[in-house]
Amino acid sequence: MIANLRDYEPSIIEFVIPEAIRETFPPVLFEGSTNVDEIIKLVNENFNATFPESEISQRVLDAFEIDEIREEYCIKQENEVPKRERELLEAIERAKKIKSDAQERLAAIKTEIKDLAAEVKKGTKDYQLSSKNTVRFALNGYFIYYSWVNGQLTLVKGEKIPAWDKRSLWAQEDRNRKAMLDLFGLEYPEVERPVDDEDALSEDLGENPFDGEDDDPEDDE
Repeated sequence: MIANLRDYEPSIIEFVIPEAIRETFPPVLFEGSTNVDEIIKLVNENFNATFPESEISQRVLDAFEIDEIREEYCIKQENEVPKRERELLEAIERAKKIKSDAQERLAAIKTEIKDLAAEVKKGTKDYQLSSKNTVRFALNGYFIYYSWVNGQLTLVKGEKIPAWDKRSLWAQEDRNRKAMLDLFGLEYPEVERPVDDEDALSEDLGENPFDGEDDDPEDDE
């Protein structure tokens, strides 16, 4: 039942991370260390990282959660839907207003069941990351998030850095790339830096658009 999931959290939390990100970045930083305060201090000393507020990651539903949600929507399907259908038939006889109300209630319970079933099919749910123990830094063209979960600093999220946000990140990338090499022996390539808008325009035109134009219009005479 849904009530059994209130404040529930699996003993081991598994996060939903794209395979490309999972294969590129280590799943845990400072593996074996158990003092989160010391690890966060090391991150601050070695990385150009931030502490994002109210960040959400996705974790996998465990077997207990799936069973409880399934039980919830099965009970609703067996008990509530037939009840709403009977109310609908009675409402038709009494008044259009009552009929309309019953139809809305039926639609609502079916929507609730559909949403619960969709949640089970999706198999994931939002996971609130601790702003105190979650860090984000730029590396290899990604924003990478590590958070203190399962007793270790765990890779919980990764996302491509949008083109519009890249220009201010190169100094961060350099420092973070060096930190990964110095601390963990992991080498990442330097990401190609963006081209200035003026340079890009000239490159697209292939030449200075004003080259070849006469400074003195009288020369054409």
